[in-house]
Amino acid sequence: MSSLITFLTITILFFSGCTNDAAQKEVVKTEEKRVPTVLVANPQKHEFDASISIAGSAKPNQQVKIFAMSDGYLKQTTVDIGDFVRGGDVVAVLDNPELLSQRAKLQAEFNGKKALYERLRNVYEKTPQLTSIFDVENAKAEFESLKAELSAVAVQIAYLSVKAPFSGVITQRFVDKGAIIQNALNNANSAALFEIQDIDPIRLNVDVPESDAPLIYKGMIANIVFPELPNQDFSAKVSRTSFGLDEATKTMKVQIDISNKEFTIRPGMYAKVNISINGHKDTLSVLNEALGNIKGESFVYVVENQKVRKVVVKTGIRDNKFTEILNGDIDAEDAVVVQGKEFCSDGASVDAKSLTNKKERPL
Repeated sequence: MSSLITFLTITILFFSGCTNDAAQKEVVKTEEKRVPTVLVANPQKHEFDASISIAGSAKPNQQVKIFAMSDGYLKQTTVDIGDFVRGGDVVAVLDNPELLSQRAKLQAEFNGKKALYERLRNVYEKTPQLTSIFDVENAKAEFESLKAELSAVAVQIAYLSVKAPFSGVITQRFVDKGAIIQNALNNANSAALFEIQDIDPIRLNVDVPESDAPLIYKGMIANIVFPELPNQDFSAKVSRTSFGLDEATKTMKVQIDISNKEFTIRPGMYAKVNISINGHKDTLSVLNEALGNIKGESFVYVVENQKVRKVVVKTGIRDNKFTEILNGDIDAEDAVVVQGKEFCSDGASVDAKSLTNKKERPL
């Protein structure tokens, strides 16, 4: 009887063990079926032949406010808003009776001191016993001092005619006839008379993003379109770059001078600028399909030992197939997910296969 019980116990244990092994194998198979398949490709060196498109803003080549350099009241203005002037043209005339009176007084004193000096000098040269060299030199000093004062007043009177510093267009007028004008050289709060802008050439300002800044240099050809001038296309060379980046915006200032002899381009106009970038060689790149982006942050998924790792990347220029990778967290040996990104998350298990070779390849 005991032998029968022992036999039955062993039989039950045997069959239960087989059942457990089969169940475990079935679970493993089920888990394997749940692991998604993704296609991966290695980053590669790529030569870009692309262009970058950036917004720009038209600015005057030069722009200043015109101030008076002598005190007086505004007697006459010769220009108004919208008038074109040449450098050196008189734009306003001031009057200062006090300066004119001072000049007349100094002129009379100057004439007297000059005559005295010349007389003493002649006497000393002919009969030195009648006067001393001290008297001659003292008369000369007084004469030279008045000459300097008279010259300074003459300069102030010349400044009563206010002139344009360069050729351009008057864009603002700030004062009216009869206004009292203070000398801007000595008064920080003096009022400007006009604003003048030089608009030939136009200076186009473009803020280039940090990722594209190393690719832009002086002399590159830029194609420019102004939406408000639909029938005109412009082409010009990059005139200058700031080289350094703005700390706040992380952009580099680029300026392009555009000929504007017909004055068709107006300061303040918005422009679309396209700059060709040729021969950008040997840059590590990934297929465009590999890139993901959430809230402005670009990333790729890398598979290591069948596990997914999310890597945030900084991208550069892009063409129709590849995107440049600028940071060093990706190298040419990494298996980057190209298809199946929807199955990926940081730490997820995947079955990775090469995009170029559809046969299974453990990664």
